[in-house]
Amino acid sequence: MAGLSRGGERRQDPHTPAPGPQSEEERRSPLTPAPIPDTGEGKDSPSTLAPSAIGQETLHEAVNGLAWVHEPIQVVLPPEQWQAAGVLGHFVPAGHEAAARLDTVLAEAIDGPNSLLARREVIDEYGWRNYGDLYADHENAHYPGPKPVISHYNNQFDVIYGAILQEARTGNPAWRAVYDPLARHVMDIDIYHTQEDRPAYNGGLFWPTDHYKTAHTATHRTYSRHNLPPEGSPYGGGPGPEHNYATGLLYYYYLTGNPDARQAVVQLAEWVLQMDDGSQTPWGILDPGPTGLASATRSADYHGPGRGAANSIQTLLDAWQLTGQRKYLSKAEELIRRTIHPADDIGQKNLLDAENRWSYTMYLAALARYLEMKIQQNELDGMYRYGQAALVHYGAWMAEQERPYLDHPGQLEYVTEAWAVQELRKANAMRVAARHAEEPLRSRLLDRAAELADRAWNDWAGFPTRMTTRALAVLLIEGVRDAYYRAGNDPPAPQIGGPKHFGVLEPFLPQRERVRRLLGQPSGWIQLGWALVQPNNWIRLIRTVWRYRN
Repeated sequence: MAGLSRGGERRQDPHTPAPGPQSEEERRSPLTPAPIPDTGEGKDSPSTLAPSAIGQETLHEAVNGLAWVHEPIQVVLPPEQWQAAGVLGHFVPAGHEAAARLDTVLAEAIDGPNSLLARREVIDEYGWRNYGDLYADHENAHYPGPKPVISHYNNQFDVIYGAILQEARTGNPAWRAVYDPLARHVMDIDIYHTQEDRPAYNGGLFWPTDHYKTAHTATHRTYSRHNLPPEGSPYGGGPGPEHNYATGLLYYYYLTGNPDARQAVVQLAEWVLQMDDGSQTPWGILDPGPTGLASATRSADYHGPGRGAANSIQTLLDAWQLTGQRKYLSKAEELIRRTIHPADDIGQKNLLDAENRWSYTMYLAALARYLEMKIQQNELDGMYRYGQAALVHYGAWMAEQERPYLDHPGQLEYVTEAWAVQELRKANAMRVAARHAEEPLRSRLLDRAAELADRAWNDWAGFPTRMTTRALAVLLIEGVRDAYYRAGNDPPAPQIGGPKHFGVLEPFLPQRERVRRLLGQPSGWIQLGWALVQPNNWIRLIRTVWRYRN
């Protein structure tokens, strides 16, 4: 079943010959020192203690016997086994005609002078806080200081999952040298291991370091006092839902059984629950409802499709898949109902504003994954119908309204290769929507997706910086999905009967806005006064404010 690999060599277990009789030397563990040759002299002879008695040749053999420490045997499943198991969605093995373009890119990404591994050397990513992370080399493009800029990537767009996917597709164990130390780094360093800060931060995942600035003292805490804006504008913060990636850690746990990985997935999902729990904020004595922090993207008042809600939903689904606990699914469904509706006026959401709304495609991918998991669990209920209708509604809008980012470069702050590869997210969002759509919309979505995917590859190839870490992080996942759809299309998803009207989506107001409006009325101050005369509220308020002191 599994291939054993040392270095670049792979060997299939079923074809390994049965071991024959072993000599004493062959039975000896590589860690067991070779015996000192018998010189025929007495045990008290000086030659017994002389290093020269070992002999240069024997010593050389003993040292060489430890070479396996640097290249330990690794178990690698062949791509055919992964494909047959069906545990990785949108999977296509390397070597398939549909993946030819992607395979060429990834060969350069994993081997050679500019590989992901070689980039560790550029800024010496070997400190105890840095080893395993990836160099955010795309920041060099607009960094005004001396190059190379010191910038840390912190698993943005889930490189852990992308690298696991590539090992599965290729059978190349070199990808493990990317995801294994990276996973350990994320678990040990990038996750905020405390419950003593505010709930919005406790147990969360830190962002990459500052865009187009050197990290200075930030290491993996995103911000540095040396980058404080001179005019005194707000600066600082902590973990946020727009940077919450747990799927790679989930599959890392499946591959290794490392309990820290399992704990990390659960912890990141619990972070989503507690950041949205209004009872844990100072405003909770007035309004313990949801804060909105788990669903906001770019600003506190936007709670539509975006990567804040997308990553929160994905992480909750990871925890549901891992533990089976319904609280994670229930919260994911709450966030879906909060952020999307089958009858949304999509034009009002300004999704064509690339700088602020590009990540809605990440949200549609999360919604599609939710639907797939509901299908797998045979939960074709009202929420399935709601999510399916919303996904098709947005897909239909995309087929008519979306256009390549680089058609309007003046609307972009920085024109980079990242915009080209992000185009693949659009194409793949249309493709997953097509699975749930009926004809003729289904064919229209697939055709439009193919156009955008071709445009993505062509635009990306024109950038001299096309092989940056950020671009590769997207291609590791979205490029595989693109190859999957080029190889063939998904069959139509199950459709269930029921009402086509889903009511009206009430605009969501975050906790602070609800409290502000409440205190704008006399009754709100009365409610506040009543809350403050309750002894339990004072204890709760003091404890909460203490956590918010920074």
